[in-house]
Amino acid sequence: MMEIAFNDRVKIGLQYALDTLHLNSPFGQERVRRLHFYAPEERDTLEKELQNTARAAAHAQTLKGLFEEIALVLCGVKDIRPSISRCKEGEILDHVELFELKGYLMRLMELRPLVERLKEATGISDLDWLDPTDALNVLDPDRTRSRGFYIPDGATERLKAIRAEKKRLEAALYHAETDAERTELKNRRARVCADEDAEERAVRMHMCEALTPDLDALLASTDTVGRLDLLLNKAQFAVRYGGVQPEITESTLELTDMVNPELVDLLAEKGRAFVPVSIALERGAAVITGANMGGKSVALKTLALNVLLFQTGFLVPAKRARMPIFSEVQMLFEDLQSIQSGLSGFGSEIVAFEQALARVERGFSLFLLDEFARGTNPDEGARIVQAVTRYLNGVDAISVLSTHYDRVADAANRHYQIIGLKDVDPDRIRRELSAGVDDGVALIARHMNYGLYRVEGSADCPKDALNICRMLSLKPEILERIAESYE
Repeated sequence: MMEIAFNDRVKIGLQYALDTLHLNSPFGQERVRRLHFYAPEERDTLEKELQNTARAAAHAQTLKGLFEEIALVLCGVKDIRPSISRCKEGEILDHVELFELKGYLMRLMELRPLVERLKEATGISDLDWLDPTDALNVLDPDRTRSRGFYIPDGATERLKAIRAEKKRLEAALYHAETDAERTELKNRRARVCADEDAEERAVRMHMCEALTPDLDALLASTDTVGRLDLLLNKAQFAVRYGGVQPEITESTLELTDMVNPELVDLLAEKGRAFVPVSIALERGAAVITGANMGGKSVALKTLALNVLLFQTGFLVPAKRARMPIFSEVQMLFEDLQSIQSGLSGFGSEIVAFEQALARVERGFSLFLLDEFARGTNPDEGARIVQAVTRYLNGVDAISVLSTHYDRVADAANRHYQIIGLKDVDPDRIRRELSAGVDDGVALIARHMNYGLYRVEGSADCPKDALNICRMLSLKPEILERIAESYE
């Protein structure tokens, strides 16, 4: 089973995406905490989940009121699984447990017609709803359907008689005239209360026994409630970020105009827009090149995020998506230096690479390496990345390496470059700087294009660093020497 470490979830924006959800039930919240990544052998189940999500998303606006009604009921759902487990083991549930179990059944009853309306309006399937009537009647024999739990007088003839006697004694106690009379009545009432507790315990035991045939179905219903809760949130997530249902392929990975929700929101706060990223990949190694300014990492993390959202049954925040189901998704991003092991940054990279590669080679996988071998000198780093790229071309995986080293792309089967400042007029930047529109770094960042374009043939990394120096009016003497070094 594929697992993604929490730190990696944070780095690529997956944890942010999950944190935007508003799960209302403990079962929905647990499904997010224990996020399930579908494996290749679960393709049919994943396709159904994606289809249901797409259908719910298509109606999320028109059914907003219904979504809110369901969410409101889900807010009142308690986690009754411990009580079910105790009941299955033959233990007698106390009043509080039976109260919560009855409340859960009442909410199932409320949700049932709402779910039927949802299914009818959207066409979603595989959301069979338990009819809780029989189990509810066990806990509510008088059919009052009140919110509380109370064992009625008529539960047994003995309980009825005991409570009548208790009521008589309490009335007599109220009218007692002497201390001796009051003491005698209190003692008799204590004995009657003990009899009442014993009889109520027998009734609760009978209730638990009567619930036994329904316990497995009740336990299964908690999973259905969690699926419903998460499904509605997936639909709303797709509406917020423009989700699309991917076409599932055998090996092709193609994403058009994909976005990263965390960066979309972050840039929106600054009045800027995220530049969508498009990429098409097949088995073997692809390389993303560009100057060392963060765009390559954004592309890799956005790719990883979209793949992992897809494999958890989310619609993909892109305009178009064709995606395989990977056995593993392995990511080697920054911050790999291991202080505990005492290894250098480069040593940590190699150890992490070996561990990740061992998992990648177990089945068709996605392997993402961000600026690999950056922990050593550039000459050695370039040679190492070239060798790794050639090796990964023969692995049953889609591997993507970002690098600012030259000549690495020659070893790959596909090459993408960050657009960067390719289409920017340096004179325009200088004019805006002179006008004091913005500070230099912010101005260049605003004009930077972090989109990708596919490179055909051989090409070195773009020289955006030199262009930035020119735009920021570095001393002409220094600029001249930098330019000479490129020749």
